[in-house]
Amino acid sequence: MIGLVYNSNPELSPSELINRQVELLSILDSTIDSIPETAHDQKIPGRDRTIWNLVEHMCEIAHVYQRVAEGTSTFDAAAADAEVTGKSTLDQLHASLDSLRDNLSRETYEYEKQVETYFGVASLHYVLERSTWHIAQHLRQLASLMRGIDKSIMEDIDTKLLDRLPIPNEVWD
Repeated sequence: MIGLVYNSNPELSPSELINRQVELLSILDSTIDSIPETAHDQKIPGRDRTIWNLVEHMCEIAHVYQRVAEGTSTFDAAAADAEVTGKSTLDQLHASLDSLRDNLSRETYEYEKQVETYFGVASLHYVLERSTWHIAQHLRQLASLMRGIDKSIMEDIDTKLLDRLPIPNEVWD
């Protein structure tokens, strides 16, 4: 044990986290058509990841959560990284985002059930919170990048969607 203390009890209910994740994924879905193809391969600050990989990564975060919730995957370090290997097309991403939102809106899990994670055992509720704020943080980053390309592509994320999520203060933290 290394002596770190953290609060593993999410402030927001599972239904509120689901609603926020659905809205975040909807924002992503409505944005991706506007990202210029010339920007797809642009690297993001401090990472060996492109803008398009960032988009794919947000989808994969949601997929990882759903696999953990279904019990078909553990939340190990590789799953938590939610790395992507290929370049999804717009049609594939739209279909993926539609499916993710549909699955979330129909979900009825026991959120207090304990699941294996790379940092120990945690509730599914905690994993849902983690995936929601992780998507929100990357969506903030995408908005920041789009401001540098064309301010009309994407607005900043409404602070109401971020309220009471354990999200970093800075966009690039």
